[in-house]
Amino acid sequence: MFFIWKKLRMELGEIRCFQHCDRKQNILCFIVPIICPLCGQDLTQSRLRIPPYIIESPFTEADITQCSLVIKPTIGHFLYDFSNNSNLHIGLTDSSGNVYEFDERGVTVGDKTWTHCLSIKILDEHEQLENKWDHSLEQFANEKLWKKECYDENSQNCFDFVLHFLQCFELDRQYSCLVDKSVFCEKMILPATRRAGKYITLYKQIEESQVVIQNAGQ
Repeated sequence: MFFIWKKLRMELGEIRCFQHCDRKQNILCFIVPIICPLCGQDLTQSRLRIPPYIIESPFTEADITQCSLVIKPTIGHFLYDFSNNSNLHIGLTDSSGNVYEFDERGVTVGDKTWTHCLSIKILDEHEQLENKWDHSLEQFANEKLWKKECYDENSQNCFDFVLHFLQCFELDRQYSCLVDKSVFCEKMILPATRRAGKYITLYKQIEESQVVIQNAGQ
């Protein structure tokens, strides 16, 4: 399938992928170049094998999620500050996208700084279950166990808050990884951050060189 190239209005920061002269090579960029980096042809005057499409970002805004687990770096921004050694902060959203999180302040609700986070959907959309989730989460957050004086960086932190709630909601029947914190991190948190890491690496490569060439299917 061929596509006649036309100038597109593009938002900065969205990764686009297309093919021009080689079906085995994908061209990735933020803005489609005028000249093909593989063959040197003018793309405004030639056909594309595959038209530009957006590589979906793993990041989202917490307030558009529902009944989900959300993840962000403790300090900074995923795209610019995250590494394999970064500390992570996690929380839970209710059915309206309000984040419940636990840290040295105790439990806070509705913080608006979760604008660039990872999201793992926990509940399928079901009105009765969502109502139960909201009610249970509100009650759970008010327990004495989650007062600020109970916070401990290592033994009573945001991971414990999220894990204990999911266990109390009896989701350990659905998610076997909820047996303890180490398995929970390995099976639920790490896969999400690994996917994010691949996207971040590609994003930074494009920032540096403007265009990245990858083997199709990579």
